Amino acid sequence: MYLHIGDSKVVALNDIIGVFNMKLKENQVNAKFLNSSPHDKPYKKEEEACNSFIVTNKKVYYSHIAPLTLQKRIEHKWE
Repeated sequence: MYLHIGDSKVVALNDIIGVFNMKLKENQVNAKFLNSSPHDKPYKKEEEACNSFIVTNKKVYYSHIAPLTLQKRIEHKWE
């Protein structure tokens, strides 16, 4: 099964490690992790509008969709 994370992107549910609020990027450790990991990073202006980041086995994805909405989509897939 797959999760639609916006901008015509889908991620396999089996690959997802976690869905996190973009506000966590303010923490120095999280910012360092995000900057050093392979990612599908949007342009700077688009990044400011992002609400969440999704950590997978392969890379980090940024999404405009709120983490709670993504969580509900995941839970709905497992019902």
